[in-house]
Amino acid sequence: MSNTFDLLLTGGTVLNPASGLRQELAVGITDGRIAAIQSKLPRENAKKVLDVRGCYVTPGLIDFHVHSYWGVNPYGFNADSICLVSGVTTAIDAGSSGPVNFLGFKKLVNEPSKTRMLAFVAVAQHGVLNDPGELQNLRFADPEAAARSVKDSPNVGVGIKVRLHKKGVGDNGREALRLAVQAGEASKSPVMVHVGDTGISMEEIVGTLRAGDVVTHCYTPQRPSIVDESGRLLVAVRKAKERGVIFDVGHASGHFDFNLVRRAMGDGLLPDVISSDLHGDRLGNLEVGRDADVTVLQVVNEATKLRDSVGGEMTAEQRIAARWTIRGGEVFPGSC
Repeated sequence: MSNTFDLLLTGGTVLNPASGLRQELAVGITDGRIAAIQSKLPRENAKKVLDVRGCYVTPGLIDFHVHSYWGVNPYGFNADSICLVSGVTTAIDAGSSGPVNFLGFKKLVNEPSKTRMLAFVAVAQHGVLNDPGELQNLRFADPEAAARSVKDSPNVGVGIKVRLHKKGVGDNGREALRLAVQAGEASKSPVMVHVGDTGISMEEIVGTLRAGDVVTHCYTPQRPSIVDESGRLLVAVRKAKERGVIFDVGHASGHFDFNLVRRAMGDGLLPDVISSDLHGDRLGNLEVGRDADVTVLQVVNEATKLRDSVGGEMTAEQRIAARWTIRGGEVFPGSC
């Protein structure tokens, strides 16, 4: 271990969920990688020192569902400007590109971005669209090419995306889901399924999915829901969760209802992933030798009003603020 660091974090509590570590430790970073994690590290040879007392030092946060193909896809935005001030070092685009324009996503988004930008590739050729929806005509589905895009670019493509809402697929929901799973099987990767206002039942959707596949917008108030008319969690949803299907929040502007969340969580469905829907083990681990993707978080005692997607409000007495985002050793101040 070298005693010289490009960056030294001192005084914080290191949280590493992958190993269960929770301890006050110093973190030394050299050449964009974690060089040392110890109780004490020398400050005098560090080029830069961040005093992070009162904060938690965690692996860089991953936003599991964004739309970052800005300038090309109608849902796109410049994710760097949001991610790097909010603790997010990796963002995963949810189907903004399809096999026809995935190469453009790699060149225009993945390569130049400071944030690590990965992607679910849409089973629809051109990615998710507005009007008309991308799979209202199934001639635009290309599961073979979508699978090939993921297989040929394993450092960028992480899976297959399909939106099953009626605006996106019309009456083709069942076949669109089948084609997406076909692409997932061919690429040996997970399928992310957008639910809410679907023409097929939630029972059929979750019953079709495999372990590792993802239901995004799981707390959407749009029907069909993950709860029945009495507010109880559907048996099929519970079985899917037990089988290894992943449930992602995907808040967005219309897919989060406080009352539904309370009912579903009260009946046992806690989300596996909390993502924004802003318009692998190789990540999320804080260990020596890994990329220096680190987030420094602070619990702030400050009343904050929260809003869901249907007009509901609640006040939280604490919030978690990102003080610094460190991506590959480069430091970005948080927005808190």
